[in-house]
Amino acid sequence: MTPSRQSKIVDVRFGSLLPWAFHFLAGLAILVALVTGIHNLWITLILLTGALFVFTSAEGTQIDPEAKRYREYTALFFVKTGEWIPYDEIERIFVNRNKVRQRTSAYRTGQTSEFVYEEYSAFLKLNDDETVQLKKFKSKEKILRLAKEWAAQLNVPLHDNS
Repeated sequence: MTPSRQSKIVDVRFGSLLPWAFHFLAGLAILVALVTGIHNLWITLILLTGALFVFTSAEGTQIDPEAKRYREYTALFFVKTGEWIPYDEIERIFVNRNKVRQRTSAYRTGQTSEFVYEEYSAFLKLNDDETVQLKKFKSKEKILRLAKEWAAQLNVPLHDNS
C-alpha cells in the first residue's frame, strides 16, 4: 500500500485484547527483566517478549472508504489480522446510551453486590442493516468527540441517540 492509501483507512482501536491483570504482570515482568538483565540475557529476552506481546495485543475496526470495506481485527505484535468485509454504503455513525449492570459476589460471605452505571457506545450503521460497534466509554463527551472525528473522516452524519 502506498502511504497516501494507508492514510485514508480509519482505524478505530476498541481496546486491549487482554485484561488489566495481564498488563500488571507484564509490568512486573519488565521490572524483573531489568533486574536480571545483566545476569541472564535469555530470561530477560523471554520476559521482554512476553511483555511486548501483552502490551501490543489489541482489537479494533478498520474502515477503508475508498475500497468500501471494513474489518474487525485482532492485533498481536502490531500485526493486524481479520477478514475484510465489503459494504455498499455507510449510512451514519450513531451513539447510544447503555445502562450496565454488574453483579459481583464474595466467595467467603456469599453476598452479592450490584453496580449500575451508564456507558456510551458508538456504532457504524451500514445500508444493509449491518451495525458494527466501534468503541464504548463511560464519558459521553469523549465518545461524542471521537465519533465526530470518525464521521468527518468518513463524510457521514452523526446521530446522538443518548
